Amino acid sequence: MIEFDFKSFSKTVLSEIGDILVDEAKENMNEISNGRVYVIGGKIHIASKAGDSPNNLSGELNNTIRYEVDENILEFGAGNEKVNYAKYLEKGTKSMDARPNYTKTILENKASIDKVVLRAVKENIKFKKA
Repeated sequence: MIEFDFKSFSKTVLSEIGDILVDEAKENMNEISNGRVYVIGGKIHIASKAGDSPNNLSGELNNTIRYEVDENILEFGAGNEKVNYAKYLEKGTKSMDARPNYTKTILENKASIDKVVLRAVKENIKFKKA
């Protein structure tokens, strides 16, 4: 007989994956992409190119990158009531192409995610004698 505790497995694995994604998404935003140059509030800001992760301007968006685990669901992204522009950067608008940091982070870390899941499955399968 094989026993598998999916509930505890799921929360642990999703949290580990969430930690990876948050770290990598923040790292992506620290890489500078050379796009248009703006002066904002007297400071020079280099915007990211379309398709690249957004460049940091104030650090507020970077500080909101997070994940939440609810039952068997991992929600990963950024933004809050004050920083409400993460979705526009991720998907783009009619006047701005997307800067898909979170989608990019997930795709770039597929191999790491697969390793976490495979290791956890192997660790959580328990064989019992019938």
